[in-house]
Amino acid sequence: MRGRRSFGTLGIAGILLASAAMPAFAESPVTFERMTNPEPENWLTAHGTYNLWRHSLLTEITPENVGGLRLAYAMPLGSPPTTTGHFGTETVPVVDDGNMYLTNAAAMVFKYNVQNGLAQQVWSFDPEVDLDGADYRVWVMNRGVALNGDIAILNTAVGRVIALDRASGQVLWDEQLAIPFAEGMSTQPLSIRDAVIVSNARGDMGGRGWTASVDAATGEENWRFYMIPGPGEPGHETWPADSDVWMTGGASIWSQPSYDPETNLLYYGTSNAAPAFDPAYRPGDNLYTSSTVVLDAATGALQWYFQYVPNEGFEWDEITPNILVDTMIGGETRQVMAHHSTRNGYFYVLDAATGEFILGQPNAPSVNWTAGLDPKTGQPVEYDPDSDFQSYDGLNSLRGGATRSGCAAASQWGGQTYVPELNRIYTTVTDSCFTRAAAAPNYENQPYGFGLIVDGVYDGSLANMLRGGAGNPVPDEMIRTTVGPQLTATDVSTGEIVASVPVQAAAVASGTLSTTTGLVFTGFGNGWVRAFDAETLDTLWEINVGTPFKAPPISFAVNGKQYIAIAGGSAGSLVNETAMLWVFSL
Repeated sequence: MRGRRSFGTLGIAGILLASAAMPAFAESPVTFERMTNPEPENWLTAHGTYNLWRHSLLTEITPENVGGLRLAYAMPLGSPPTTTGHFGTETVPVVDDGNMYLTNAAAMVFKYNVQNGLAQQVWSFDPEVDLDGADYRVWVMNRGVALNGDIAILNTAVGRVIALDRASGQVLWDEQLAIPFAEGMSTQPLSIRDAVIVSNARGDMGGRGWTASVDAATGEENWRFYMIPGPGEPGHETWPADSDVWMTGGASIWSQPSYDPETNLLYYGTSNAAPAFDPAYRPGDNLYTSSTVVLDAATGALQWYFQYVPNEGFEWDEITPNILVDTMIGGETRQVMAHHSTRNGYFYVLDAATGEFILGQPNAPSVNWTAGLDPKTGQPVEYDPDSDFQSYDGLNSLRGGATRSGCAAASQWGGQTYVPELNRIYTTVTDSCFTRAAAAPNYENQPYGFGLIVDGVYDGSLANMLRGGAGNPVPDEMIRTTVGPQLTATDVSTGEIVASVPVQAAAVASGTLSTTTGLVFTGFGNGWVRAFDAETLDTLWEINVGTPFKAPPISFAVNGKQYIAIAGGSAGSLVNETAMLWVFSL
């Protein structure tokens, strides 16, 4: 036994069959051909398609009838462990031929038969992740499984990757691919041909980001790429030459990459550098933190990268999905990668083949941390390539100086939806203004402590982590005020916001979903789920179910009936913490 099972009970070998379960709906193997051209009624990966559009081609639910949506059914996914400080229901279900697979925060996997307008459990699996250890009390979440052939594959917070037989839930292989805690995993895997793409999280905790391709049948690694280059690798010169800070420098990957089947390229977003709020501790551009990194899916070889804010000290991840689109730019059709920045408040469009900067525009009116982006390079105009430390109008470091204020804007990991009929990307944005105070006078001479990795095992007993601890003053004294939140529609060809509407919500942490009929769905931190008109952003339907939402919605159909599904529940919120999946239909 690996630890206390906080989310449920186990049967033999970790499998629990529902006592009155229906036989599973007949399933076809999830092949590369199906993943490349998924059937509209199925939702085979976290964002629906490899290009991460989060756009459903189902047509039953329309702007005219969406007001008739009602709760079809709901499934409890378990309550958080009492010792957990940060519990997040962030699972994104995948649906294939009337069978739904999803996880809870503890990486338990549930398979449901949803063919008759209700959910009946076929099996569940508990990996028995130890959630009582001190290292895990601050972070428990899991974003779902990947389907590959007749296998379902999941990551765990302790770095195990597990393959399950889709029919029975039995374990086919169980591999320890990441170092527990320092390289914990939360991202939904991605299937490509006979491989599964996995990656690590916890960059803020002193980990070093990496991604790997794993053989789906055996669990053996095909390749691994580290997002922080080691000695002798291109980019290592952007880290201090006289220290090993690169070994705990962040750049983890906690959202799915996009993928282009024609070029066989993977488009990753990486997290911020660590320590998050002190770039003077790690002089240099700090590649490949806060970047888009593009790799060859067959070999893991680097193709290109684009770093959004070199040497940033704001904790600005760049993990919002990189959407792949063919669109008109300057009178010609170009293959581009577009997204709203996770934190810095800009919308970017890059050439998908080369990473060439095409355009960048603020996605919120308050953004003022930089005077703008260089029209040729896309870098902040204050960026000095000859300097190891970037000031960005004096806001980038807390060491010395007077108190300074600035504003940025945040989007979320859960996805931004692209509507090809309108050539628009829809996302929820929160304007965030902050005041940064100078750090304590003795702060500069006190090192960070992240813990040590000894013989492949993480020892956090001496770690001060990032925001203080014994002998390490708190480096971040930020007072944030929310100006937003809002839902925005951005024209991909110009980067201009063509529609925006304020939304009343405690938080906008969920992603968006669109339909070809002209609807945009999303969830909010105060329990609301809403549908908006894609043209006007008028609210056409809403319901409050009482659980906060951090995961994006999906759409699927069974026997011709269309459903909208979204998972909710999170610790530390003002509403119910219980984890639930909510499913709606006409």
